Amino acid sequence: MGKGLTAAQRKAVAASDPSTGRVAAGAAVCAALVAAGLAVPHGRAGLHYLTPEGRRVRAELAMRAGGQTAGEGPEAAAGAGEVEADRGRFVADDGSGAVLPGAGRVAEVAAAWEGLRQIRAVLGDGAAQAPAAWERERPVHAVALALEAAGVPPHRAGEDGAAGYRVRSSAHPGLVEVTWSGAAAGSAALARVASLLGPLGWQATEHRARGGAPFLLVSPRHA
Repeated sequence: MGKGLTAAQRKAVAASDPSTGRVAAGAAVCAALVAAGLAVPHGRAGLHYLTPEGRRVRAELAMRAGGQTAGEGPEAAAGAGEVEADRGRFVADDGSGAVLPGAGRVAEVAAAWEGLRQIRAVLGDGAAQAPAAWERERPVHAVALALEAAGVPPHRAGEDGAAGYRVRSSAHPGLVEVTWSGAAAGSAALARVASLLGPLGWQATEHRARGGAPFLLVSPRHA
C-alpha cells in the first residue's frame, strides 16, 4: 500500500497526528485519501482522520523511511511520559513525573480528550463509549488521558502529602496497572478511579500486591 499515492498524499498520511490520526492537508488531498479508503471525514468543521487502513499505510511509510510512528516499536512499552516528549506533542500525565504542569495544561487535556472522542466516533460508527484501536495499542497513555480528562490528579514526586494516580504497563499485554499514592492511598481512592474509568470506556478490577497494597488492573471495554 502507499505506492499509488502522490507525494502530497504520502506526506499527509505520514504527518497525520500520531494519537488521533487527524490529517492536516488541503481539501483535494483529503478527498483523494477518502476515495482511497485511507481517511474519513468527520464533523461540520471538515476534519479528516485516518482509517485503520490509513494507519497501516502510515506505518509502512515510516518503515520505508527508516523510522517508527509514535506508539510503535520500543516506545510502546514505555510509559506515556517517555513517548515523544521532546518533540512538543501532547503527552498524557501518567504520574511518573515526566510531564510538568503548566498554565495551559487543562485546555490541552480538554482538547486532546475531545480529539479522542471524535476519533472514537469516526472509527466506532458513531459510538464513543469504547476505546479506539490506537488506545488499545497505547493503554498507558490512553488511561492516563482518561484520568486527566476526568480531573483526577496525577502523582507528583517529591510533593509531601500530594495524593494522585500512577499508571504503569502491566505484565499482561494490553492492560495497565493504576496505583494511588499519598495520604489518601487505599481502596477508597482506587474505587473512585474505577468508577470514573467505567463510563470512559475502561473496566478496572482491584487486586493486591504481595505487600498488600491495592492496585487496579485496567482493560478496554468492548463496544
